[in-house]
Amino acid sequence: MIVEGILKRKGRRPITVEGDTPVGAAICIMRQRNAGALIVSKNGRDIDGLVSERDLIRALKSHGVGRLMPMTVADIMCRDVASCRPDEDLRRVMTRMSARRAHHMPVVNDKGLCGIVSMAEIVDRRLAAAKEDAAWMCESIPVPG
Repeated sequence: MIVEGILKRKGRRPITVEGDTPVGAAICIMRQRNAGALIVSKNGRDIDGLVSERDLIRALKSHGVGRLMPMTVADIMCRDVASCRPDEDLRRVMTRMSARRAHHMPVVNDKGLCGIVSMAEIVDRRLAAAKEDAAWMCESIPVPG
């Protein structure tokens, strides 16, 4: 199982915002699009950072609502963003995400940003595959009697 399988199901258009996007606007976008994270990019190809729900909570705790809303996503985003490739094995991506405590990981190919995957999507895909394997095994094993 590779990352490409998830992108085929959900689509390849990640939600991006520019660094100067106000935090309040980013929150609205996340709510409207049901997104747990936004990729920060000037051009839609290169990754400048990532702002997640957890980044927003941390910033809210540090700055308070009044000071947070006019800030920009560049002020609170994670700049050290790991990425994966579409042909990468889901187990490897899951291990890397777990080690970094990351819930989201951008996907890049030779042309740049081409998607984003979440830990939940990876777990769902692996669980579905395990259920398929279990069903196949149950059907393949002869029952005595």
